[in-house]
Amino acid sequence: MSTTRDTLPSSMYALLVALTLIWGFNWTVIKVVVTEVPPWFFRSLCFLSAFVGLLAVARARGLPLMPQGGSNWRRITAVALCTVSLQNIFLMLAIPLLSSGRVAILLYTMPAWSVLLARFVLDEALTPRRLAGAGLGVAGVAVLLARDLQTWAAAGTAPGDAGLGMLLMVAAAFFWALGVVLQKRLKVDLPVAPYTAWMALIGGVPVFVLCLLFERQALAGLHSVSLWPALGVLFNMFLVFIFGWWAWTKIVASVPAGVAGLSSLFIPVVGVASGMLFLGEVPAWQDWAALALVSAAIATVLLPARTAEAA
Repeated sequence: MSTTRDTLPSSMYALLVALTLIWGFNWTVIKVVVTEVPPWFFRSLCFLSAFVGLLAVARARGLPLMPQGGSNWRRITAVALCTVSLQNIFLMLAIPLLSSGRVAILLYTMPAWSVLLARFVLDEALTPRRLAGAGLGVAGVAVLLARDLQTWAAAGTAPGDAGLGMLLMVAAAFFWALGVVLQKRLKVDLPVAPYTAWMALIGGVPVFVLCLLFERQALAGLHSVSLWPALGVLFNMFLVFIFGWWAWTKIVASVPAGVAGLSSLFIPVVGVASGMLFLGEVPAWQDWAALALVSAAIATVLLPARTAEAA
């Protein structure tokens, strides 16, 4: 069965490459957007665009648009609460406190969480490949964080905002991983496009409320938003959310939860690289060491396994 294989199907490679480039580069885009666009309003636009765009795709393809039965609605809501609501709330709170590269790296501690959660929630085996991938991925994150930890130690200061940002990002990563695992556990009889659309709308409700509560005055200044932040909003609405979320949901549906998490590990590398190119973040030896470790982690998942198995 395809859901038990320990590598990514070849049909998913093109989707994964496109998703990696779009989501990786987006960490730089988000840093630009939130300098002028209120964060909860920005995320609300993204969720609404995903809902409308993916339902339009489903309708054009003649797919069913609505989940049937209360159990399907409850399952979508549970996944959306983790994958959309909690992940994005913690993420948007952390972004002003950290560099774009560090935000991307910390969010992608998600694969380590997904491997562990999949073991206890889905009873997925902790195979040597998955353990190696999770270990290498965590090692890459640790190398990238080492420089910040050394700076705090040398200065004799507390982590402060950066420390809070790190905790918020780890929380975002945990709830994203939990959403991935729940998507595998709580099956919904609905194609990927409408499933993702409803997840975006339902999970977006808490963010819509935050926007109405805290950003009504800030919205009055939207007329002065400059070109690049405005283009960043459009990039998120159409590529990151409509295409990206559809692609990610399809990947998660095609492989075990642990493999889906590990297959995303190259995204923070793209995030770090784009921060260097467009935001002037200077690479250090830790960045290159992390690149090697994360690349090795990806290889454990994406390279075909030997077909011969012990009897």
